[in-house]
Amino acid sequence: MKGIQAEIYLLGIVVIWGSTFAIIKGILDQIMPFTFLAYRFFWAAFILGLIFWKRLKNIDKIILGKGFLIGIFLFLGFTFQTVGLKYTTATKAGFITGLSVILVPIISHFFIREKISKNSIIGVILAVIGLWFLNYNSSFIFNFGDFLVLLCAVSFAMHIISVGLYARKVDYVLLVMVQLTTAFVLSFLMALFFERPGIHLYYPSGVWWSIILTGIFATALAFYMQNKFQRYSTATKTAIIFSGEPIFGAIFAYLLLGEKVGLIAWIGGLLIIFGMIISQREKKI
Repeated sequence: MKGIQAEIYLLGIVVIWGSTFAIIKGILDQIMPFTFLAYRFFWAAFILGLIFWKRLKNIDKIILGKGFLIGIFLFLGFTFQTVGLKYTTATKAGFITGLSVILVPIISHFFIREKISKNSIIGVILAVIGLWFLNYNSSFIFNFGDFLVLLCAVSFAMHIISVGLYARKVDYVLLVMVQLTTAFVLSFLMALFFERPGIHLYYPSGVWWSIILTGIFATALAFYMQNKFQRYSTATKTAIIFSGEPIFGAIFAYLLLGEKVGLIAWIGGLLIIFGMIISQREKKI
């Protein structure tokens, strides 16, 4: 039961993340990408630091090392996704990010020897077909923004796998704090290097609300929950659950930005949901 409950919480993260594509897409013409990420990760790390400051005395070299590695994957994933959103639609970005569902089981099986259930394989296949349907468009053109978001999918796949490896072995709260701090420092350095004139405090209120909302809910809360609950699932099942992100990305893109997808895309969404359900049955191969 604990595994099922944990996966329900992981699905809750997907709903939160799905909303961020439209939120971020709507403000990237008002704030530079790395500057936005620096503020977002700083706010998330600061919030968790305030809540769990007593745990900081228990941090050690192992947590710092593992957290730093996971933080690099996290930084790369958000960097490619956020910059990619400048050149593609929020809907397409959500769909392509979901392709990490293909990469996670492949990497997990060949590099960390994670056993995969037959039903998880079926779930991955359904999710991949669903993602294809979600992307179905007679005028689909794979542009530079789509390529950047594809690199984001690779980075997030590595993040899911590394969280699965290390969150069970060390204090997951400290692990996520190091991740977020690493992502903040790297984002801030990139902002200083590429966007120095754009680093200031005088942004419209909508930008600050987006930073606060994504920092608290889509970053601090979401990654705290991922590191806490992924310990009770597998990397492959987590990836299948996370493949539902484009469904919610499309819903929020429609509600907030007016971006529309057709019937075939929604059939793809249903296939992803079926893949999630089927993957819950355990039969290791």
